[in-house]
Amino acid sequence: MEKIFNPSSIAIVGASEKTDKLGSVILKNVIRSGFSGKIYPINPNSTEILGLKAYKKVSDIKGKVDVVCIVVPSRYVLDVVKDCTKKKIEGLVVISAGFSEIGPEGKLLEQKVQIIANKHNIRVLGPNCLGFINKHNSLNLSFAADKPLKGNIGFFSQSGAFCTAMLDMSIPKNLGFSHFVSIGNKSDINELDLVEHFLEDKKVKVISAYLEDIVDGSLLIQKYEQSKYRKPLIILKAGQTEESKSAIESHTGAIAGSIDMFKTGTSQVGIIEAENTRQLFNYMMTFSWSKPMNGKKVAIVTNAGGPGIVATDSIIKGGLQMAKLSKSLQKKIQKFLPPESSSKNPVDIIGDAKAERYQYPIDILAKNDDIDAVLVLLTPQHVTQIEETAKIILNATQMYEKPIVPVFLGKKQTSVGTQIFYDNYIPVFTEIDDAVNSLKVLSDYTTRVENFSKREVNKKWKKIISKEKGKHFKEVEKYVKKTPRILPDEITEKLALEMGFTLPRQIITKKMKDVVEFAKDKYPVVLKVGNEVIVHKTDLKGIYLNIQNEQELKKAYEQLSKNILKKLKKKTFTVVLQEQLTPKVEFFIGANRDGDSDVYKPDIPGFGHLVVFGKGGIYTEIFEDFGYVLVPASKEDIKKSLEKTKVFQIISGARGQKPLNVEKVLDQIYKVQQLTLLYPQIISLDLNPLIITQEDTIAVDIKAFVGR
Repeated sequence: MEKIFNPSSIAIVGASEKTDKLGSVILKNVIRSGFSGKIYPINPNSTEILGLKAYKKVSDIKGKVDVVCIVVPSRYVLDVVKDCTKKKIEGLVVISAGFSEIGPEGKLLEQKVQIIANKHNIRVLGPNCLGFINKHNSLNLSFAADKPLKGNIGFFSQSGAFCTAMLDMSIPKNLGFSHFVSIGNKSDINELDLVEHFLEDKKVKVISAYLEDIVDGSLLIQKYEQSKYRKPLIILKAGQTEESKSAIESHTGAIAGSIDMFKTGTSQVGIIEAENTRQLFNYMMTFSWSKPMNGKKVAIVTNAGGPGIVATDSIIKGGLQMAKLSKSLQKKIQKFLPPESSSKNPVDIIGDAKAERYQYPIDILAKNDDIDAVLVLLTPQHVTQIEETAKIILNATQMYEKPIVPVFLGKKQTSVGTQIFYDNYIPVFTEIDDAVNSLKVLSDYTTRVENFSKREVNKKWKKIISKEKGKHFKEVEKYVKKTPRILPDEITEKLALEMGFTLPRQIITKKMKDVVEFAKDKYPVVLKVGNEVIVHKTDLKGIYLNIQNEQELKKAYEQLSKNILKKLKKKTFTVVLQEQLTPKVEFFIGANRDGDSDVYKPDIPGFGHLVVFGKGGIYTEIFEDFGYVLVPASKEDIKKSLEKTKVFQIISGARGQKPLNVEKVLDQIYKVQQLTLLYPQIISLDLNPLIITQEDTIAVDIKAFVGR
């Protein structure tokens, strides 16, 4: 990786003097960027290109070559790579398109190229990429029309076009980058490599990315969480709808993973998700330029009441807090304001405010230890001194060690002010919500870093991905096939007891006499067909509730036998008989696996298991009251996610009701994730309903699907 981004010599295969050729553009970019190393143009039809000696092939070069950039039609790439092996090249940048993004034929060619590269320990960036720019090495090995300004952001993108768009946005706003990398089809170098590299690179303060798929979500989260370097990682993840997923397949040959798993897993470890291009840019600017925000309390200074109210709403809705200003603090501020103004938060210095009226309240608020950030709003009114006010705010940002964030509403008149901030590397916004949103992620990140060492799960990764297996691993393995298969109730019961789940008194059998005998002192009871017979019991009338006596039980069993014989042509089948419980609250816990059963091993694609929980019963999907954690999650992660659900309010004792056993619910969710780690063959797991009482939680129905 270091050799690729910091080479001392570069060969460009496909270099040309023809201005319409990409090879010409890339060669000119390398020369113009001020690269101080050796440059070798490769073209079998030229002896000299742009004043540099040209070679027919890479192996003809006598000197050492660190990186080879390939810009020829895909059908020639394999031969070029074979030639590169003769020179013991360590890095390739394959610009050429025509690989996995075009279909099976291209994918096969890509695989052939990568096999040779792997055999000779050659790292490959691309194919189908724009190239890269390293500002700290004065190297533009790309065909981008512009080059970024020098800064501290390591940016990479799966889309070359997205790179150029982000580049075009950044230049007029003075946002600088350390690296600008297009990763294309990711046949070798991918987001895992770049995140790890940028975390270790001291020149990189912020890591940012546009991704369409993630090679190994579980490992990405693990690497970020385990790294000793704490840096913000911002990701804009495309492919969040079914329609966009098909577009991704045609774009880079990638297949998008579950967006719920991405959102849950990244938020657990503090990776920041940008929902759109504007957010991505705002977050990069904020983390690149802003000072840390050590709390959630925000004070507002504004020259207009309306925007102050809008900002207040945005702060509260966004999960921040309005700072409370003491009476003495308000008196201090009011001394320097006209009588019509307000010294409460938001501090309204009214519409005739000139630049000097901003200064004193900003100073007082910024000095106060109970305020974590100051939001300064300006609207362009007739007497507003935009440039002068910007300079006063700029001075304050340099004096105080907390974020002082200007929001200059408007565009034409306020642009002179916003440019002052851009020129001095101060985050500035033209929309209130953008500013508040950026403050929120800044505050959350600072809190996450401070609490990071306390995360119990951070210390348990090695144990979690060890070879530890469940007691009944071999039994479960017998049911594992390529396609999903449901575990029989007998096996599911064993797993439940191993994990310490409370079950109703029940019997699993194929004989009516066993059912009748077991039910004697347990009425009312529930009779249901076994999961391995049919999963959705209501589809077959496979469940009978509120059975009060032996006569009703025999009748239900006979009817169930007829239903199964008629629909499934089976004479013998498994049934489950349970005591009937009266639920106070029905809850559910489920789990779904992304990736195969080896997903927790290194370098295996997938995020692993997502555990989901919420309001249970037959209307689970209708309520859509869900919390999520990605395995492995700490108990604190689980608690935070549970507290966001509406059902949490109910089990905690809403409307004067006695609280139910919340701690047991948390424990059951934690045990479900343990179960998925002990038995990674589980594709999906469903505890629904889980009945919650004041004393316990009881798993009434458990379904587990396993598969490779």
